Amino acid sequence: MDEQKTILTVEDSPNIRRLIAYNLKRGGFAVLEAGDGKEAVRLLQKTVPDLIILDIRMPEMDGFQLLELMRKYPKAAAIPVVMMTALSQPSDVDRALTLGVVDYLVKPLDPTVLVAKVKEALSHRLPAGDEWAGPNRRQFPRGSILDLDLNPLPGGKGIDVSEGGIGWRTKTPPARDAVVVIEAPILFAELKIPAESLRARVVHTRKLGLGYHRVGASFVGLTSATREALRTYALERQTRGALG
Repeated sequence: MDEQKTILTVEDSPNIRRLIAYNLKRGGFAVLEAGDGKEAVRLLQKTVPDLIILDIRMPEMDGFQLLELMRKYPKAAAIPVVMMTALSQPSDVDRALTLGVVDYLVKPLDPTVLVAKVKEALSHRLPAGDEWAGPNRRQFPRGSILDLDLNPLPGGKGIDVSEGGIGWRTKTPPARDAVVVIEAPILFAELKIPAESLRARVVHTRKLGLGYHRVGASFVGLTSATREALRTYALERQTRGALG
């Protein structure tokens, strides 16, 4: 039997903290709770959780300040952090990613997505095999976007998309763990989402032949509206991916 993983939730709203804890416990996790960054520091001095869910705006010490402090201590810096916040500005997402968070989730968030993203984050540093790294993406319906141009960024042709992430084929694959910017007007028109930049962390690359690679990336920083649009599209065109 797998050892139960412990999640530290750092969130100043008691109601949101209880909701997160309830859904994580239903997902099979042990949960620790802190109301702000300073309380989280005190907990981290006593225990090392397997993952931290972190809000940004909090009294005493905010999420960014806690991340900056954690980076100074190797044991704390090695803990995967999922940021969950109402802030969705690209500058906030970029700052969090620069500070090493493995995912960035925008409130409000479906509890199913939260648990799936936590499981994916826990497996984030594990070696990827031939399957899509982070099997929990399979909990999300996937819609085919075969041969859809992903230009100008990240380039290549689309394979499939879900609220969890996107797959595409390319001859110039990015490195695993790289955060790529997606600016592809044809894709946005197909998905019926606003013309905006999306960000995704590469979790898998695999050779397909003829010089092509399949790339799988997990979205970070999706707004609830964009996530809902992706879910609607995928439900309308469900597929497990022609090349997956």
